[in-house]
Amino acid sequence: MKNLVFPFSAIVGQENIKKALILNAINPSIGGVLIKGDKGTGKTTAVRALADLLPSMEVVKGCPFYCDPAEENSMCETCKSGEIEIEKHKMRVIELPLGSTEDRVVGSINIEKALKEGIKSLEPGILAEANRNILYVDEINLLDDHLVDVLLDAAAYGVNIVEREGISLSHPSKFILVGTMNPAEGELRPQLSDRIGLHINVETIRDIDDRIKIMKRREEFEKDPKTFIESFKEDQQKILNSILKAREILLKVRISDELMELIARICVEAGVDGHRADIAILKAAKTIAAYNNRIDVNLDDLEEAALLVLGHRLQNKSFDKKEIDKKVKDASDDMEKKEKDKKKITSNKTENNSGKKGMQLKTLKHEEKIPDKDEQDVDIKKLLKLKGKKKKRLYGQRMDSKTEKGKYIKSKIPKVSSKDIAIDATLRAAAVRSNGDLKVEGEDLREKIRKHGARASIVLVVDISGSMFSDRKANRVKGILESIIQDSNRHNDKISVIGFKGKDAEVIIPTTKRATAFKDIVKNISVGGTTPMAAGLKKGLEILKSEKKKEEFIPLMVVLTDGMPNVALDKDPSRDSLKLAQNLKENYFHTIVINFEKTVTMGRNFNMEFALASGGRYYELEDLENPGSLVSRILDYERKFI
Repeated sequence: MKNLVFPFSAIVGQENIKKALILNAINPSIGGVLIKGDKGTGKTTAVRALADLLPSMEVVKGCPFYCDPAEENSMCETCKSGEIEIEKHKMRVIELPLGSTEDRVVGSINIEKALKEGIKSLEPGILAEANRNILYVDEINLLDDHLVDVLLDAAAYGVNIVEREGISLSHPSKFILVGTMNPAEGELRPQLSDRIGLHINVETIRDIDDRIKIMKRREEFEKDPKTFIESFKEDQQKILNSILKAREILLKVRISDELMELIARICVEAGVDGHRADIAILKAAKTIAAYNNRIDVNLDDLEEAALLVLGHRLQNKSFDKKEIDKKVKDASDDMEKKEKDKKKITSNKTENNSGKKGMQLKTLKHEEKIPDKDEQDVDIKKLLKLKGKKKKRLYGQRMDSKTEKGKYIKSKIPKVSSKDIAIDATLRAAAVRSNGDLKVEGEDLREKIRKHGARASIVLVVDISGSMFSDRKANRVKGILESIIQDSNRHNDKISVIGFKGKDAEVIIPTTKRATAFKDIVKNISVGGTTPMAAGLKKGLEILKSEKKKEEFIPLMVVLTDGMPNVALDKDPSRDSLKLAQNLKENYFHTIVINFEKTVTMGRNFNMEFALASGGRYYELEDLENPGSLVSRILDYERKFI
C-alpha cells in the first residue's frame, strides 16, 4: 500500500524552503539547498511532499541507476550498449544515514569477480539510487568531510566515479541535493557550504494563527488522509503546472547585461570569494523568472535570488530581506551613477570613488582570537608531578586502519568476505597454488592490511560547577578549551567536551573533527551549581569506549577540575569518581588531570588520587599566567607517550 504524503501546498509558512525546493526541481543545476534551523520546522515534510508532487519520470527498465532513455549521452554503459525497455517511476527521496561508509555511498567494485571472471562489476551505492531523485542528508554538518566532498563532486558533475585497484567505473548521478542542519551542533566547512547553491535559514513559526492552522491541518490529515489530500488537489496541480511550464521555458529566459553587472557588483561588494555565488544568483534569478512565466529577468527576480544565495556568505545574523533590498538598491544606484559619469565629456574628468555608493557591509568574518604565545620559559618536565605508568607509544606512529584508507603495507587471508583485495598478493597465491597455470580461486584471495598515522580522540571533562565560579577560573577554563580546540584542529584529532554541574553532566560539544565551529558555545558556557564529577566522568568514559571500538583514534581523557566532587552516582561522590578512574586504567585510556585548586581538603589532594587511580598524569596550572597555550604544549608533550 502506498504511503500517503502530506501535500506540499498544505504546508503552512516556510515559504523560503518551499521556494528553494521548487527552484531546484525546475533547475537542478542550481546546486541543491542547505536548510539551517531547529528540528520540527517542517524540513523533512517539505522534501517528501515535493517528491510526491512531481510527476512520474521515464526510466530504463531494470537499470539500477534509473537512466533517462531520452538522454543517451548520460546513460550508463549497459544501457548504451543494449536494447532498452521503458517504464515509469515516481521520484523518490533517498536518505543518506550519518554512519554510512564510503562504499555504501559511492558503491564498490567487485574485485573478486574481476579477478576470477575478468568482469568489471559495480555494486551500486546510495549515489546510484539517488540518480534523478532527491538525495536528502539530515545533519549534513556532522557527515565525514570526505563523504561530503564525494557528494558535492557528484552533484557538480552529475557522474559518480568508483576507482579501486586501477579499475575504474562510472555511472550517472544527477540528483537534487537537500542538506539540513542545526547550526548549534556545528557549522559545515565554508569551502563545502559554498558549493551548495541555495541557503535557507528557517525558524519556528511564531504567529499564533499559523500555529493553529498547522495543528488543524495535521489533525485533519491524520484523521482522513485521502479526503485531506483530495481537498488540496487543485492547489497541488497549480504548483505542478507552474513547475512543468517553467522547465519548458527555462532555456529561453534572458537576462540583460546591466543585471549581470549588478550581480557581479553585489558579490564583489559583499566580499564574496570566488565566482560560485555569481553563477548561483544568475541561475536562480533565471529560474525564478521562468517559474513566474516570464522570459526576461527583472530586478525583483535578482533580489530574491540574491537573498536565497548570499545569506550564508554574508555571515551576518541580522541579515534579512530589508538588508538585501538596500544592497541591491545601492548597487543599482551605483550603476546609474556610473552611466551618468560616462556621459560627461570633460577634459579634466576624474573619478571620485570616495562618493560612490556601494554596499557597506558589517564585518563579515569573525576575528579569531588566538591566545598569545607563552613567553615564559617553562620546563614541561618540571610540571610533571606524577609520571604514571609508562604506556606504549602510538601517537605519531602508525596503527591498523579499519577502513580502506591508509597506506597498504602487507596482506592477510580474510576471515570474512572483503572488498579491499590485495591484488598482488592474490595473484602470487594463485600462481603458487596452480604451479604457474594462473587461475584465481576463492582460497587465493588476500585482504590488504593498511596503516595510518595515529590521531587522538580527546574527551574533555570540564568542571563548570559553582566552585569554578570565579571569573579567573571560568576564564581559564574557556581559554584552555579554545586552545585545545585549536590544537586538535591542527593535529586532525577528534574532540568532545562534557561539562558537569548541578545534578548531571551535559555534552557541550559532540564528538567532532570540526570543533572550531563551536567557539561561540564555548564562550557562552555558564558556571554554577554542585559538582557531579562522577556523572561527567561516566559520560566521558562512554565516549572513549565507543571510540576504542572503532580503532581509528587513540582515546584520551583530559579532566579539568578543582577536585571537590559532592554529587554521587551511587552513594559516595569521591568513591564513585575513583571507581571510574580505575575503569580508565583497566581500559588503558590515556588520562591527564589538570588541577585548578592548590588547596588540600581534609588532608587529601583528590585530583592527585584520581590521577594515580587512572594511571594518568597530574598537572597544576593555578600559578601559571597563560594556561591556554601551556595546555597545548602539555598535549604536544603527552603525544610522545600515547
